[in-house]
Amino acid sequence: MFKLLAASALFMVLAIEATNLACKSEANVAVGGVCPVGTVAIQGDMSCCDKNDVYDVDTHACRSESVGPAFFGVCPDGYLVVAGEECCPKSDAYAKQK
Repeated sequence: MFKLLAASALFMVLAIEATNLACKSEANVAVGGVCPVGTVAIQGDMSCCDKNDVYDVDTHACRSESVGPAFFGVCPDGYLVVAGEECCPKSDAYAKQK
């Protein structure tokens, strides 16, 4: 029983760590790592994002040339972080096919 629980807990931790979340809109600062209802903690529980604007960075790419690397996972206004931690114009970012 204990082995099953330990294996389940390890799997849960690995699944959570594998997600690289970002926000399509402006994120707000998480207070003590806690976010208000209707928002999701991103960037290591440092920021909060509306749950409808959260996306997985690793599943997105850029149709055009990126403008450079994301600074601590953040891009300037009008740009989204895509796979490879690059900044892409919002109009050129798209979800990759699985």
